[in-house]
Amino acid sequence: MTWLKKYGIWLLMAVFGLIYSFYAVVRHLRFESFIFDLGVYDQEVWLASRFKPLFSSVLEAPFFADHLTPSLVLLAPLYWVWDNVVMLLIFQALFAVWGAYPVYLLAKKKLESEAVALVMAFGYLAFYGLQNAIAFDFHPIVLATTMLAWLLWAYEEKKVKLFWLLVLLIGGLQENFWLLLAALGVFLMVRFRDFKKGTILVLGSLLIFGGYVLVLVPAIGLRPFTYLPTHLQTLDLGQIGRMLVWPETKLEVIGASFLAFGLVPVLSPSIFILLGEEFIQRFVGTAISTRWQLGYQYNVILAPILVWGAIEAIKRYKLNRKLVIGLIVVGIVSVQVATKPALNDLVNKDFYNFAEVADSKAVIERIPNEASVAAANNLGPYLTHREKIIFLTNCVEDTEEWWVDVKRCYKLKADYLVANLSPKVVSNSFYPDYSREKIERYFEMVQKSGEYKLIFKQNEAYLLERVSK
Repeated sequence: MTWLKKYGIWLLMAVFGLIYSFYAVVRHLRFESFIFDLGVYDQEVWLASRFKPLFSSVLEAPFFADHLTPSLVLLAPLYWVWDNVVMLLIFQALFAVWGAYPVYLLAKKKLESEAVALVMAFGYLAFYGLQNAIAFDFHPIVLATTMLAWLLWAYEEKKVKLFWLLVLLIGGLQENFWLLLAALGVFLMVRFRDFKKGTILVLGSLLIFGGYVLVLVPAIGLRPFTYLPTHLQTLDLGQIGRMLVWPETKLEVIGASFLAFGLVPVLSPSIFILLGEEFIQRFVGTAISTRWQLGYQYNVILAPILVWGAIEAIKRYKLNRKLVIGLIVVGIVSVQVATKPALNDLVNKDFYNFAEVADSKAVIERIPNEASVAAANNLGPYLTHREKIIFLTNCVEDTEEWWVDVKRCYKLKADYLVANLSPKVVSNSFYPDYSREKIERYFEMVQKSGEYKLIFKQNEAYLLERVSK
């Protein structure tokens, strides 16, 4: 089995890279990717690739007034190669897989076992959080996960320059990662007695996070930071404790995460510093339920932390290698069955049903490249390589503005309105209204008022053009 030792990790990463890329592209071609989040980040990268101002038409604010994402600008060259949002999805899938390599290197060095190293890499690649992240558009947290895996390796290998470069890149992917990096500083002090790097990380990370949230956002966004957890001011310790375990889906996340690595990381208590930061930030620091569910992308960042803990536990307690391999394989299979993450879709024939694609493509192809557009959530990612695109919302019936994530009402009066109103499209296609009927009524109202006219319709897909006055 010499070939396995030499090429096993590359074969493993190649297989998962193909699977994840395939999944992401098929899902996008089925019109199941969305303006939020893919379209928002795609527009940022595209604008950077064209050297245009980084202003989000969806947020009606500079991108950095919503999230601190300067590292995403480094992806701009992708669109010099191919000016298509699919490029971003494929890059994310391949970059996510690249995170398994430092896991493999660290496990092989510390545990001196090729088999265990490959199983650790496999567990990382098959982690349910990674699957669900690939299945939910594009998000900086996926890139941060790979970088965190490399950062832990760089620290162990004493690659000081690479370590600090990765710190900056991770922090530049989203402001909340500075809180994770602060926790990493505490972790380094507790586990490695590295007070120098630990202190720099803690103080520097908290200073940057505080400066961004309290100074930079109000300055460039002209309003307070959207995601400040103001509800924490009214909580006592008992309430905070309950929020860590209720609703029960939070316990499901914790249980599934540890089980995915055969419960072995439980034996490495120092990782609870990093896990604690993540769970407190998501379970207590926000009331948005998607942050603490099994699905979506938020659990992916746990993968490098848990796998590091598993490697550490195996080495410290000299755990039987065959037992560990068995526990992790059983854990992976159990979580795959219990949580039904993304890869399960690949064996579902409905995943390859493109019945609605032709209608959606037909309306999109008729929109000029430079025109401003108000689009339904699932059509938006095909239209974000322009400066002016917004959510299609019914602002006539509901004028309430959303200060979290998106606006409901926009100053921009788009040249075109586009949506597929088929009842067969997923409900998230009509975010933030979550109502097909609201959009249908809106189309009727703007046509009756003479503001827009219907210029193309194919089945339930509509394209309306603004009437010049």
